[in-house]
Amino acid sequence: MKKILFPTDFSERANKALAEVFHIVNKLDAELIIYHVFNRPENNNLYASEKKIDLKFQQLSEDNTWLKNVKHEFHKELGISTDNIPKFTKNIKADMIMMATKGANGFDELWGTKTAKIVKKVDVPVLVIPDNTSLANIGKSGLVCDYSKETDYHKLNFLLELLEVQQLDTEIITLNRNEKVMTNEEKGYRMLVRKKLESVPTTFNFTFHDSVDDGIIDYCRTNGIGLISILPKSYSFIEQMFHESLTEKMIFRSPIPLLIL
Repeated sequence: MKKILFPTDFSERANKALAEVFHIVNKLDAELIIYHVFNRPENNNLYASEKKIDLKFQQLSEDNTWLKNVKHEFHKELGISTDNIPKFTKNIKADMIMMATKGANGFDELWGTKTAKIVKKVDVPVLVIPDNTSLANIGKSGLVCDYSKETDYHKLNFLLELLEVQQLDTEIITLNRNEKVMTNEEKGYRMLVRKKLESVPTTFNFTFHDSVDDGIIDYCRTNGIGLISILPKSYSFIEQMFHESLTEKMIFRSPIPLLIL
């Protein structure tokens, strides 16, 4: 059984994302931890604040009747979300974080920024759920990979398990490269990826675009890909061109659920 952490700020965005979490939690036979970090109230009445949070947890239970069929717990904690969530993730030994973000329409000054900061601080996969996206019918998965030696290919083990339980085909997407310019070392890492994912239907494809993040999104939209996965340090040779990392840009830009391994 996996342990999945779902941080919530009780916003409409987070509530909608929680409804989508079921499609992953159920198939992974996972335990779900729903977690809220709250600030110290101005009147310093912690008891009253905690009671309000408990009522919101109760409302989540009533709105998500599927929780009755899933092992789950509610946790609340005083603090700062960008600090507490990574610590709590480590303390409970969570295998994965699923959380909401604004996604396609640019920078969300509050929650989107928190999402990016949290992703940088944790060592477990994070599945980011943008507005108005569904995990019910993903259809096909796309893995962005540049076959860099800096990439942590061991992280593919988690992706493989997810692909198997979701019964998803996957496309390995490489941008602004082709067979002719790939080095023997890069081809060797491609064989490693092929071997690690050999139990699921996998294809390898190249595409070209002036913008890496736009190119990924355009390719996935055109080819019916409902989940984008990114490996750590992937596209390191392009990241230096950006003021922010590819992963951080994708958190804000992607209109498709994004799994950061």
